[in-house]
Amino acid sequence: MAVAAPAPAPLLRYRGSAPPWLSSSSPFFLRRRVRRSSTPPALSGCWRQDYSHSSDMEVRGTSAFKLGFYANLNAQNIAQEWLVESRRLFYLRTVNSVTNNIFKGTTPLRAGNLQNELSEDRKGLNYPSLHNLRENVSSKSIVNRHENAELVRYSMINQPVQSTFPISVFNNSVKQSMPRGPHVEIPLRDNSNTEVVLELDDKVHDGNDKRVKKVVKKVKKVVVKKVVSSLPTKPSFSEESVKARKSVDGIYDKILVVDNVESARSIAQLLTTKYKSFIHACDTEVANIAVKKETPVGHGQVTCFSICSANSNAEAADFGNGKTCIWVDVLDGGRDVLMEFAPFFEDPSIKKVWHNYSFDNHVIENHGIKVAGFHADTMHLARLWDSSRRTDGGYSLEGLTNDRRVMGAVPEDLPNAGKTSMKTIFGRKIVRKDGSEGKKISTEPVEKLQREDRELWICYSSLDSMSTLRLYESLKRKLETKEWIFDGCRRGTMYDFYEEYWRPFGALLAKMETEGMLVDRGYLSEIEKAAVAEREVAANKFRKWASKYCPDAKYMNVNSDTQIRQLLFGGIENRHESSETWPHSKTFKVPNEESIDAEGKKTSKYRTITLCSIVEDLKIDMFTPSGWPSVSGDALRSLAGKIPMEHIYTIDGSEGDDEDISDSEDAGQEIDENSSYGTAYEAFGGGKKGKEACHAIAALCEICSIDSLISNFIRPLQGDHISCSEGRIHCSLNINTETGRLSARTPNLQNQPALEKDRYKIRQAFVAAPGNSLIVADYGQLELRILAHLTNCKSMLDAFKAGGDFHSRTAMNMYQHIRDAVDEKRVLLEWHPQPGQEKPPVPLLKDAFGTERRKAKMLNFSIAYGKTADGLSRDWKVSVKEARDTLKLWYGDRKEVLAWQKRQKKLAHEKCEVYTLLGRSRHFPNLTQFSPGQRGHIERAAINAPVQGSAADVAMCAMLEIERNTRLKELGWRLLLQVHDEVILEGPSESAETAKAIVVECMSKPFYGTNILNVDLAVDAKCAKSWYAAK
Repeated sequence: MAVAAPAPAPLLRYRGSAPPWLSSSSPFFLRRRVRRSSTPPALSGCWRQDYSHSSDMEVRGTSAFKLGFYANLNAQNIAQEWLVESRRLFYLRTVNSVTNNIFKGTTPLRAGNLQNELSEDRKGLNYPSLHNLRENVSSKSIVNRHENAELVRYSMINQPVQSTFPISVFNNSVKQSMPRGPHVEIPLRDNSNTEVVLELDDKVHDGNDKRVKKVVKKVKKVVVKKVVSSLPTKPSFSEESVKARKSVDGIYDKILVVDNVESARSIAQLLTTKYKSFIHACDTEVANIAVKKETPVGHGQVTCFSICSANSNAEAADFGNGKTCIWVDVLDGGRDVLMEFAPFFEDPSIKKVWHNYSFDNHVIENHGIKVAGFHADTMHLARLWDSSRRTDGGYSLEGLTNDRRVMGAVPEDLPNAGKTSMKTIFGRKIVRKDGSEGKKISTEPVEKLQREDRELWICYSSLDSMSTLRLYESLKRKLETKEWIFDGCRRGTMYDFYEEYWRPFGALLAKMETEGMLVDRGYLSEIEKAAVAEREVAANKFRKWASKYCPDAKYMNVNSDTQIRQLLFGGIENRHESSETWPHSKTFKVPNEESIDAEGKKTSKYRTITLCSIVEDLKIDMFTPSGWPSVSGDALRSLAGKIPMEHIYTIDGSEGDDEDISDSEDAGQEIDENSSYGTAYEAFGGGKKGKEACHAIAALCEICSIDSLISNFIRPLQGDHISCSEGRIHCSLNINTETGRLSARTPNLQNQPALEKDRYKIRQAFVAAPGNSLIVADYGQLELRILAHLTNCKSMLDAFKAGGDFHSRTAMNMYQHIRDAVDEKRVLLEWHPQPGQEKPPVPLLKDAFGTERRKAKMLNFSIAYGKTADGLSRDWKVSVKEARDTLKLWYGDRKEVLAWQKRQKKLAHEKCEVYTLLGRSRHFPNLTQFSPGQRGHIERAAINAPVQGSAADVAMCAMLEIERNTRLKELGWRLLLQVHDEVILEGPSESAETAKAIVVECMSKPFYGTNILNVDLAVDAKCAKSWYAAK
């Protein structure tokens, strides 16, 4: 917090013309004459300035300093930058400028304007009486309307600029510490425009000191800096912000501020003794971290934290004088203050409650404190109470604590102010260059807010822990009133469920985030180069083909949807507005990659190209919302058809002119055998031209795929913002999906490309540390096994019991002709080769009846997601009747599944919720208020939620079983990541096989060493040095 400006001292009327710099802590130019025998005072408080003039200089003559103009500056910002505890700063301004005090709130003001307003003598404007200016400035609206006009008026120079005054500068010891020589820096942001100088006149009187004369003549102009002549004033707070600030400010009397080691030691002792059995809600405020982009592991420093404590009866702790919350200043109190609380944070017997525990845990651990005693995360409690909060602030602390439905059970003796966001309290609208306020809201850095608006910041940040405690008490009461039904039996309350499962699971997730995964950045760099090279090949392939029809296409931007649409769909009418037509040709400005022309002259940065339509009547399957043909990846794939990736690059080398193409018939025949051409084939006339078009558009699809891999995976994984100094990536694992599945962010490691699409083997970059190995263990068909258990479907249970290819068995049960082929041994359901056997004696079912098996496989997964005949008809591109007939075939052998689905829909209608295997619920709104289409969507979710949610339950129990296993701990193995139905561990290579067997046992019997399902849980596990090799 900046210190208020000291009261101005009486003006001293000397011969000097310098302004009265009234604060002894920050003198810039002194107002008094300096005797030759005296030692010049050092320039304190402005240590970044570094004048190198000799001291005791006297500048004579009326032209030495002339009136300049005021600058509208934020003096508090400058004071903070200079480390000067004063609101009153000034500096030298333009050639022949006068020094002016700069106050908060002064307006941009040119000297000429003042002179025109205050003087009637036009001829005397060069040297007006500054005394007159001072006396009359308050009557002028240009200054008078600002809050510090009186200080400005009082501090105006009161002597004519017609005499001498001394310039006193740094003493030698100060000058030696300044590295920049004679240059003076005024640290402003967004500096531009006017060059600021101090010009010394030739008329220098130095008391016959030739040395000083020499120095002054050498330094005629001292460049200070280029600064904006007028900067906008700081915008005011909005009405909402003012209201929020007042409501928060009222809790200050309940907060005990701890900002030194002695008081920290005293309070920490209270927390670890007298109040040890209490529930302690904790929260931190953190600087030096971009929360949405950076992992808190290794990033961010705690600036302050607050603790609000209460016993099991919600009776608040008393820290003296009615203080119920403590606020600890780490920013200015220092690390020693934080370390006094290490025994409190590290004690596992002290119960601590957090909102978003993992974040606070990591930033505290950044300071060397290992947090223990995790009791609850209110974000997890809220998710358990209602897993479908999409509005009203979702699961944010602000949204939850300001929702009466959530906070209705809070005792009256607790503070009743809900959490208010930092943006609401401290946010200001960004000021445009013209001085007007924009729409965007910005906030100052945390450390600045904590110092400058200290009391309000203390209230704001302390309210986090107060609100967390209130929220915990409310959600605990709500969950204690909700029954926990597990396997048809009452097991207690849902708060009991939290204590048994989600509390240890929350602690485990934070531990896994801390561990992180090691990434080989060198490998990522290499595959990025390969990806960029392949992208360039594909881009050139398309440009080369398109330029046959439109010459300027060789310069086009292949990433531009507009330019691609121009080539493929020029002249087409808008789907929504028939009066609108896309032009047949259009000009575009593109970067000019040829910097030198044929004559050796430098070319312009951009070139203009004209693109025209190259095809007519191209079939359109997809449109944008605005009604124009889509050129998305899916739309382009429908045009190109199914072209194997390797062929796109294989034929590129032989694709030159028409003669080259005609010579590659063998390659073309091979491509035809593996290709299925899209709608572009006929549109371009079929034959050779049709094939060329499909291959060229397929190259565009390749560009989209490569760009996606580069931007979403390869480059982000190399960033410092998601890793720490050890090179390990620390993603955030969250229980924040409606079904209870984990999600990951910064980065989203659960969103790695499918193995068959991982063309650059990105998973190969995730490696074990030297001497270690990875164990990657994956459930086989977990959701289908869950569905078989929940529905008790005999056909599915028998299929899983028999083992083998589940999808082939489904196809056999759906289609009679396939069953006949299996019974007659014309095909094999599955085949286990014996030594010496290379091929099965007859074809396998999956090879002989591939189409039917693919449909069966899609149905197996679609049924679990509640897919209908309408949805399947769109997926398969068949009629609804055909899709419905196929569905009947599937349900014909699995009537139990259909009956179970009807029961789930009934639950959603009657109780507005459905349940997972362990008894968690997913809540739905009342279905009667929705349209038939919306009801259908909710009914499908009611079918899917128990399946996906139960799979999440199984995966969670498996992870807890692995974490509890003492043998794995002894061997040195630890969990790193969970991705859907897969877990990854790291440990010593010498014990990898032993650990793998233990992991498989834990996952196949995840419920405290047993399996409560009616079907076995199949687990596939491998040991390897990288994630890719273990797949």
